[in-house]
Amino acid sequence: MSRLKLLGLGLCGLLGWNVQANSPIDNKEERPNFIILLGDDISSNTLGCYGSPNKETSPNIDKMASKGVMFTNMFVTEAICGPARAELYTGKQPFRNGVYVNHSQTYKGTRSVVHYLSDLGYRVALSGKKHFSPKSVYPFEMIKALPENCNARHVGVADWTNIKQFVQRDDKEPFCLFLCSVHAHSPWDSGDPSPWKMNDLVLPKNLVDTRETRMQFREYLAEVKLFDDQVGRVMSMMKDLKITKNTVFIVLDENGTGMPTGKWSSYDWGVRSACVMKWPKKYKVKKQKVNALAQYCDILPTLIEAAGGDPATDLDGQSLLPLLKQQKSKHRDYAYFTYNSGPVGPSYPIRAITDGKYKLINNMMPDTLFGAWTINGFQFGKEDPMLDRPERLMYLSWLQKAKKDSTAAFLVKRFRDRPSYELYNLNDDPAELNNLIEDRKLKSKVKELKQELKRWEVSQGDLGVKAEEITHHH
Repeated sequence: MSRLKLLGLGLCGLLGWNVQANSPIDNKEERPNFIILLGDDISSNTLGCYGSPNKETSPNIDKMASKGVMFTNMFVTEAICGPARAELYTGKQPFRNGVYVNHSQTYKGTRSVVHYLSDLGYRVALSGKKHFSPKSVYPFEMIKALPENCNARHVGVADWTNIKQFVQRDDKEPFCLFLCSVHAHSPWDSGDPSPWKMNDLVLPKNLVDTRETRMQFREYLAEVKLFDDQVGRVMSMMKDLKITKNTVFIVLDENGTGMPTGKWSSYDWGVRSACVMKWPKKYKVKKQKVNALAQYCDILPTLIEAAGGDPATDLDGQSLLPLLKQQKSKHRDYAYFTYNSGPVGPSYPIRAITDGKYKLINNMMPDTLFGAWTINGFQFGKEDPMLDRPERLMYLSWLQKAKKDSTAAFLVKRFRDRPSYELYNLNDDPAELNNLIEDRKLKSKVKELKQELKRWEVSQGDLGVKAEEITHHH
C-alpha cells in the first residue's frame, strides 16, 4: 500500500469516518439501495403474517413475508415514537442517544444513518413523519411526498412523483430512503373500515370488549390497511422502475398502537415490532422466519455492513447479516426495555427485560398510578383539548364496564395499578395477563433477569427515577 493511501486511511481513522479497507462491495454500482418503510403506532399482531385473526389487514406485507424474511422477536427499546425512531436512526438505545422521553433532542454530535451511509457514498433521504431533532444529527434530504402530520384528521394521500424522481436521479449512486407513514397513528379516521364487521371482530385479550372498543379498533385496522397500501404502492413502483433487483426492502411497524397497554408501555403489545425484509439474490438470504432476539438498534449496523462498511464499535446494535445468511441462529441473549413518561404522562419509570421466553417488568414507582395523557389524563386533572380523542373514548367505556364486569375491572387495574415486578411466560401467555412473579419455581429466573437488567441499566447510564424528576422539572 502506498504511503499516501496509508496517510489517508490514518486521517479517516482520526476523524472517526466509517471506513473498511477491504470492502466486500468495491463498486458503487454494486452496492444495494435501501428502502425502509416505517409504520406508526401499529401493534404487530394486527398484521396478517403476525397472526391477526381479522383478515385482510396487510396483504402486501404478508406477501413480502411469505417470500422474504420475517423477524418474530424484533423489539423497540422504548414504545414511544420519538425514542423508537432515534434508536432506529442512531443504532443507540435511549439513554445513550439522549431521546429517552418523547419530543426530546438527540445528543448533539451523535452520528446517525445519514452520516454513516453518506460516508459510504449514499444519498440518504426521508419522506413523511420526522419526529427527530436536531438537524445536525439528522441531515436527511427531505422529500415532499408522504403526509407528515401524524395527528391530522382525515389524512390525505401521498404524492409519489418526488419519490420516483429521487430513486431515478442517479443510477450510479446508491440510495437509502426512509418512507415514514403516519398510519396508524390516532385519530383513526382516514381509512375504510367496511371490510370488518363490528360483531365479527376478534379483539386482543388485553382490551376490554365494549362497543366503543370495537368501533375504534375497526377504524384502527382500516389505518393499518392504509399503511399496507403504501407498502404495496412502493413495491409496485420499484418493480416498474426496475429497481427491485438491487434493493433491500425493510418494513417496520414502529411501536404498538396508542390504546391502553400498547404504546406508552413495556408490554409486548407496545414493544414487539413487525420486521419484514426482502434482500437481493446476491446476499443469499433465504426465505425464513428468524426467531432470534433483535432490537431496532441492530438495523443501522446491518445497513452499514450490507453497504460495504464496518459498523462503528460504539453502537448498541450489531449487524443482523449473520442471522440473515444463516451463519448463526442466535443474536442476543436478552432484549431490554425502558419507559420514561416525560411530557406524555405523570412520572412512571419502567424497565424490563426478556430472554425470549420470560419477561420481567420493573415498575419503579408502584405506589403511584400509571397514566398517559392521551388515554386517561382526565383522571389526573389533565384537560384534553380533543374531547373526542378515540383512545380516551375507548378507555371511558372500559371504566363503565368495569363497574359490573370482573374481566373489565381486571384489565383496567392492569393498566393503572401495577406491582413492583411482573413476570410473564410469553410462550404460554403472549397477552401478559398472568403475573408469575410469586411462582417459587421461577425464583432463579427472576434473580437472573433482575441482575442482567441492572447490568444493562448501568451500561446505558440509565438515570432511573431521576430521569423523570429531570424531565418533569424542565
